Amino acid sequence: MNIIKKILLFALIFFSTLYKTSADDLADLLQDLAIQTACLGMYSSAETGITDFAGRFIDPPDWYTPPMMAQRFAQMSGRMTRTITFYGICFDYAQFAWDDINRFQEVYNRTGMRDRQFFIAVTFNDPNTIFLFYPVTADRATRTLNGVPVREHSRHQIIAHDRATNHAWLWVQHSNGTWYWIDPTWTDNTGYPWWGIVENGREVQYYPSSRYSIASNYPRPPTANETRAERETRSPNSTYASYRGNPTYYTGNYDPSQSHYLLIGYNFLYGMPIGLTIADSMMFEKSLIYISANLDYKYDLGRLSIEWIYGVAIALNDWLRIPIGIGGNHIGVDGEKVTGYTIIDGVRTDRTSKDTLSEWTHSFVIEFGIQPVIFNGIALTATYRLISFSESGFAIGIGIVF
Repeated sequence: MNIIKKILLFALIFFSTLYKTSADDLADLLQDLAIQTACLGMYSSAETGITDFAGRFIDPPDWYTPPMMAQRFAQMSGRMTRTITFYGICFDYAQFAWDDINRFQEVYNRTGMRDRQFFIAVTFNDPNTIFLFYPVTADRATRTLNGVPVREHSRHQIIAHDRATNHAWLWVQHSNGTWYWIDPTWTDNTGYPWWGIVENGREVQYYPSSRYSIASNYPRPPTANETRAERETRSPNSTYASYRGNPTYYTGNYDPSQSHYLLIGYNFLYGMPIGLTIADSMMFEKSLIYISANLDYKYDLGRLSIEWIYGVAIALNDWLRIPIGIGGNHIGVDGEKVTGYTIIDGVRTDRTSKDTLSEWTHSFVIEFGIQPVIFNGIALTATYRLISFSESGFAIGIGIVF
């Protein structure tokens, strides 16, 4: 995505916020997904090892059941005469929801989801750190969760909804950058969708839509005449808000492993102080395509030097990239031409003038280095350049990530 497209996208989002509507197709689809997954699942306390005071495994209420969506499940299963359900824990709910998005990605993209930006969100013992995973084959996995090989995509210093720990749900990114979250497990256990967006360093919880809620005491905005049961549905750890459509920008930590980032930076190359680097993710999810160029003209020597690199900056984690590139070094020097001559005592002396850049030399260049993100949106770059496998150069730079 080039800079012009990004400017147009920003303008579109900006003006759309001026004329907000109550409709948000992706928000509706994700709440629908939460109840669909809840219908397929039944929570298993036995698998968690949690018992009541008598040492028995007591499952929480199962509000959504397969018969509620029998017609849809029949269509989804095609010619099969069975619907696959599960008896499991929160990770199972999250994985079933992830599988649905993966299977019908085109539908979710049409309703506003960005590319393949949907992940299983997990907290362990810390409710302030959320990990994003996606299922992979065993050879690509970074860990195993509930027997499923998964790969870590990123981690965020974000407060989980209701300060949940040792829990799993979903994060899905809107095309404008906002992250939605949905929790199919707690949807099934309470009778209304748990969902919201990531904003200001926390998962903000929005009131569920009445058409997706089957519990009579689902959370709703406070009223003057609300009952005690209505008040008790709002957890003190949750941040309920009324959703009015058109999500805002994601305001969490910068993550270079995400797609669609543009970097513009100034770089200094030894002996060639004028330089610029432009990078964008383009078709890659975890890497930046970049081009770096330096220009230097020494008038007293009549020499112009140009050096450029085209490469890929590969994201290793949420704060470090490794740039690797190839390019060229081009040096042009002023030549001379004879404009006349004089003969004195039989000796000819030519009169000459400089003919700009009449001679060029060209060299092959390779580069590698590091690119850490030290603050939100500020990236440093340090690279080593090898010219024609005989000369060395070094470049340093600083850039702003959009």
